[in-house]
Amino acid sequence: MINSTVMEEVLESPPTYKLNLAEQIYCVELSPYEWSQHLICVALTGKITIAIIKFQDEDDDIEDIDYNPIRTFHHEARAHALSWSPRTSLSVVPKIIAFGVAGADFKIRLYNSNLNELNTYQVLEGHKDYVNSIAFEPEGDILASVSDDHTCKLWDIKEDNKCHVTFYLTSPGVTVCWHKEEIGKLLVAEKNGLIRMYNVISQQAILSLDAGVTPLMAADWGPNPLKVAALAAGELLVWDVLRPSRPVESSLLHVEGGQMIKFCTSGENTIATIGRPENCVKVVNLKSKQVILNGKVQLIGGLSWHHKLPYLCAGSDRELYFWKANVK
Repeated sequence: MINSTVMEEVLESPPTYKLNLAEQIYCVELSPYEWSQHLICVALTGKITIAIIKFQDEDDDIEDIDYNPIRTFHHEARAHALSWSPRTSLSVVPKIIAFGVAGADFKIRLYNSNLNELNTYQVLEGHKDYVNSIAFEPEGDILASVSDDHTCKLWDIKEDNKCHVTFYLTSPGVTVCWHKEEIGKLLVAEKNGLIRMYNVISQQAILSLDAGVTPLMAADWGPNPLKVAALAAGELLVWDVLRPSRPVESSLLHVEGGQMIKFCTSGENTIATIGRPENCVKVVNLKSKQVILNGKVQLIGGLSWHHKLPYLCAGSDRELYFWKANVK
């Protein structure tokens, strides 16, 4: 492994915008798709709120930020992970809201609504421990999930909502995500530092990466699919999958451990992380090797980038924080 460096810091950045909500936020997810980019999903105590969110950058009539809840769904278990279905769209008739929620009861619930009389959900059961990450594949036909039960499961959303494939892991699964362009390519990250890419069609592992340090708490596949990043024991590790033997970048970001990591969807060289101490939020430019934004949340309640605009959203106890980052 290459020697770890400590990235140059910047002064603490207060959020550009704050939104106060009535209850604690457990997860938050901005829609990652162009056709539903104004939607945000917020998991609160006992419910999931879907809202339309817009920024002044998009509309001169908006003073700073506009948050408009459009539907609330009951969800009895504490939410651990969210994922938007690519089938979601407000520009079709009837409208489609579709997303998945992994709960503390080891179950996954799939919600569907036309924002009118149709509001349904299906329960996916099969995991025997906490589900840490879920992800719809780009066509919306398959949902992948990883769990503390040492499995990654693939659920057939198009046909019967049943688990048709199980990959057995060597430790708890912490993150699952799909290749943005190549259908059937899946990344699965494990707590013991292993990251594997699977070909879902052949059901075979096609590439593996090893962080060489534990615990690995989160990973992500970049907008440029040649880049994979992970947080392990507070270190930011970045791989070029064409040279997978060791990371091309290794930097100590969070001295007491990292918790979350997300590539900026509109900039392949920008990554956001949350870690300890003090639930620090950092945005890193991989090109300049600098921390370009340094924030803080009270309680960690998710981390998500806007699809197109340079806004990073994080849940902080009962508030949503939004930072505008310089991703150029």
